Amino acid sequence: MTNRKINLKTIWQRAKIRPSLLLATFQGIAFSLILFLPMALIMNSLGSSFPYVENIEMVESNGIKTSAVLTNIKSIDNITINGENPQILTYEFDLNGQKTQSKFSVFDPENTKNLKKGDIIPIKHLNGKSIAMEYEQYSFSMDFMYYIAGVFLLIGLIFFYLLYSRIKKEISLYRTGSIKEGKIISINQNRGFTFSKFGQSMDVHYEYENKVDKSRTNNFALTNNKSIGDTIRILVSQDGNTSCLYPELIAKTNGWRENYVA
Repeated sequence: MTNRKINLKTIWQRAKIRPSLLLATFQGIAFSLILFLPMALIMNSLGSSFPYVENIEMVESNGIKTSAVLTNIKSIDNITINGENPQILTYEFDLNGQKTQSKFSVFDPENTKNLKKGDIIPIKHLNGKSIAMEYEQYSFSMDFMYYIAGVFLLIGLIFFYLLYSRIKKEISLYRTGSIKEGKIISINQNRGFTFSKFGQSMDVHYEYENKVDKSRTNNFALTNNKSIGDTIRILVSQDGNTSCLYPELIAKTNGWRENYVA
């Protein structure tokens, strides 16, 4: 079986003559990355600015209850919610005879407005983690933005699959298709993008073995001296069900040797 040489440039050439699919793929994937990367940096920056206790339910249910002395109350100034800032409570408590300092982030303006240094607050601690019992832990979340980025990524991947499925068929024919002749039925121009002219191509409809098919190309020289009813070289799959135009320029560039017509 023939196995012709194909390079990445050939794949790119087949992709760019489908500018709408290529643009939709690029926009979907690029926009999701534009959303995700800054969010990841923001989350990392904010996450390091205040303490966060993971598996807090475990501490709540199995932690040891004790009292702690509040040593500091600090606002998280780079986060504002309805004109209020989350706060970091710093406190000390006795752990196995030693003074231990811990921090806990909260957002409860109503219940923390009267707190002051030196106050005694109830806490629970477990395996080096502690929580202030009377307050809910504050955690900064932008999960909805990740969902939006995920939707755009999914859209981009869907268009990528559609683009890939079209290119895959042609690349398979380029590698192993048999060279035959088809008769031109019609030639339609595709203008591509209005200003850049990127993606200009033409659709050639042709008939072969009592079948009608079409193939897209940006090699306009291929039909310079051709008209309706003339023959044109095509590549046909081994089962005869799929076909495309024989890419003369790509064949010369990649050094294909087959010059015969089956």
